[in-house]
Amino acid sequence: MSSTIQPAPLMTRLNLEWSTTHAPREHYFGALGIRLCGELLEEIHQVHRAARSKQISSSDRDAYLAEEDAILIELISLAHTGDRIAERTLVQLLLPAAQRMAHRVRSLGDMDRADRVGYAISMAWEMISQYKLHLRRRVHANLTMGLLRLLSPKKTQNDLVVANCTTPVSDDVLEAVAGGWSGPEQPIEVLAVRLFSWGVDNGIVTREETALLARVTLGEEKQTDIAQELGVSVDCINQRIKRSRQRLRVAFGEIL
Repeated sequence: MSSTIQPAPLMTRLNLEWSTTHAPREHYFGALGIRLCGELLEEIHQVHRAARSKQISSSDRDAYLAEEDAILIELISLAHTGDRIAERTLVQLLLPAAQRMAHRVRSLGDMDRADRVGYAISMAWEMISQYKLHLRRRVHANLTMGLLRLLSPKKTQNDLVVANCTTPVSDDVLEAVAGGWSGPEQPIEVLAVRLFSWGVDNGIVTREETALLARVTLGEEKQTDIAQELGVSVDCINQRIKRSRQRLRVAFGEIL
């Protein structure tokens, strides 16, 4: 009886390649200067964690987010001009999110575990190459949402009609956002609030609109009660909700 040695999963090979070949390597990263690849990646992680700390002021958080955005935009710009080391650094940054999404996005359910992760990683490369450089704020979130967009199948017209009558985004979006920004055990309410915050941060919806969406989507209030409280018609409330959901949906598509 003969036996064959199965190749290591792509995730394992990339992590090994990074730690042994790329992490200790010096490289010229444009405006970021000459840096060790591993140190630059760790700096991105540190800034990302600092920006999400609950112990800092809003001004410090904005400063950390701006720093993170500047680093990522520079790396994406370099990758678009053919810098493979900058591109590889970005892929390494997205590996954890790709791995988590691979096991949560329903469209990959027919693949085995290793194939799902390998496909998600290949889409991370694709997302980097497709990223639109005019999206210069919340770059990490946009990369993650864009990766999800590539992994999720395009919705049919019927799906869109159903979505208009139910939730502001699909279950795939809310499930996989947890893989991009936090642990997979986050309650759906937390994921929805983070999605709404992303919309506010990027100027897609106002705080008033997200407050209305939250009351309808996450609460148990009826549109009739909300309309009576605000002194407007139920049709007016429904139109506001529809417009807000549509802008979120369109903006999500424009990440690509």
